[in-house]
Amino acid sequence: MNKIKKFFNRAPELYKHIINVFSRRSISTQLIVTIILLFASFFSLQALLNSQFFKNYYIEREFNDIHTDLMSYVNNMNDPETDFYDAMYSFTSEKNAYSVIVNGDFRVLISSNTDYTLVVRDVITDNFYTIIVPDNNYSYTLGESIALTIYVYNEDYYSPSEINTSAGSIFSSNISLDSVNLISFSGVVTEINKPNNLNYQFEDNTIVKQEVIKLSSDFIDYREHEYMEDGYWYKSTDGPVDTLVFIHVLRNWDYIITIIPIEDSEDIINIVSSYNYYVYLTAIVIIFLWSFRFSNLLSKPIQNIELVTREIANLNFNMEAHEYRNRESASLSRSINLISRNLKEALETLNTKNKELTTLYNDQTKQVSLKKQLVSSISHELKTPLMIMQVTIQGILDGVIPLDEQEVELLNVVDEINKSSTMIQDMLQIYRLDDANTELEISMFNMSDSIKFIIKDFEHIINKFKFKLNIDIPDKVVIEADRKLITRVISNFFTNAIKYTEEGEKISIKIIEGKNRVYFELINFGANINEQDLENIWMPFFRTDKSSEPRLKTRGTGVGLYLVSEILKAHNCEFGIENIDKGVKAYFYINKKVE
Repeated sequence: MNKIKKFFNRAPELYKHIINVFSRRSISTQLIVTIILLFASFFSLQALLNSQFFKNYYIEREFNDIHTDLMSYVNNMNDPETDFYDAMYSFTSEKNAYSVIVNGDFRVLISSNTDYTLVVRDVITDNFYTIIVPDNNYSYTLGESIALTIYVYNEDYYSPSEINTSAGSIFSSNISLDSVNLISFSGVVTEINKPNNLNYQFEDNTIVKQEVIKLSSDFIDYREHEYMEDGYWYKSTDGPVDTLVFIHVLRNWDYIITIIPIEDSEDIINIVSSYNYYVYLTAIVIIFLWSFRFSNLLSKPIQNIELVTREIANLNFNMEAHEYRNRESASLSRSINLISRNLKEALETLNTKNKELTTLYNDQTKQVSLKKQLVSSISHELKTPLMIMQVTIQGILDGVIPLDEQEVELLNVVDEINKSSTMIQDMLQIYRLDDANTELEISMFNMSDSIKFIIKDFEHIINKFKFKLNIDIPDKVVIEADRKLITRVISNFFTNAIKYTEEGEKISIKIIEGKNRVYFELINFGANINEQDLENIWMPFFRTDKSSEPRLKTRGTGVGLYLVSEILKAHNCEFGIENIDKGVKAYFYINKKVE
């Protein structure tokens, strides 16, 4: 990439050198060189424009996308009838933003209450319970009748397991609890306590703290960034992520600061520029190759015309110069037209590629960085099997490997091919899942049967290493999903458990069937995963292989857990892998029916 950039940076010098080389050549050659320089200049100019103007265009687009909703939010916050908590919760949740209320010195206001609770009176026992509200998706009213199932959170508060109103069930938890700890009753809402605002949730956020400190210490003079009456904004690039920071007057005495994270424009520009450099360089090489070909075609008619004129100068009038000259002129015209058509096709191809790049950028902006890493990792992973196959086959061809060992070596080559093929199939599955047009093969199936089949398939490994298998699954748990993919997920979790569980240790498999979704859990005891590795475990080709000997015949492709995450995301599942006491837990929640 650096070499390509140096090429474009030195373009004027290279152009001058080319002109000096061809200045004494034929007219046809000079014409071809002129066309090449024209297109090279066009490509260089386009790359320059992308690097200079794209950043401003991107920021302006992000600003326009958010500003209308932001102004509605600010106007709503300035309405005396507006509840700050509800308005801030709604906007920040929908826009993935941060918002805090500050005083005139840009100090974050402290809320007098940081818990959203209800006080409910049991209509039978007249006992009062203070309930922690699990979410803000339902608006409770004083005097409203509700039915609850609760359990003790601490000495002052209770947490709900289930909440039902006249509108139906508004909350249901899948947490498994001992029934003796549950309290079920019907009651009346006697008190509603909401936080004054969301400052308590965002004031310790790194991004928010950084911007508030800059404003309160006058490191940034917000008055220099006014864009409307009582409104200011600027772009911040010195934090963990780039952000758009908006400051608006709130009810004439305070300010509301709203921070919108955006993608790093430098990364986007580098990606677009990198792709364009390859396209432009390829186009120039193609033009050079065709230019030399057409240069020969153009020079022949000129040489023939020169030959005729020499013969006439030597008084050789037997040459049919007039007819020959007309014939060569027509050939020259046809050649020029052919050059024109081919150059037009090259430009159309370039424009098509640019449109495809724009579409790809709009669809996959958030995943570009991961794709680059994935391509690099695939190339790295394929080098070893390719080298093994090359060395083995070359050794057989050269007679280095004895005849009696060739079959074993060829079987090793076949094994490497199979491993590489498996990895490629996994990558194709990942790209199919990433394609929005790909539809899952949804069907109803018994998840319990799939798990039992997988366990039976690994039965000889379980017996060999004396694993203690603890299975707690119902006989029939029917879900609606892609059976092949969900089975792949469970098999991958089970395979990893076998790899990393010490001999003789316990492996636990559990299914808890809820009302609307199913919880799957697999725990292997005996060892934990390094906390730093947990952050990268879902990345492709990241391995924490600590096993001293291979327990399975097949080697992992390196994209197993990445493929698992893509499958579960495609099913809208909540999932994770985490350390527990002397073990590792892998789990996911899956809906019973496709929503």
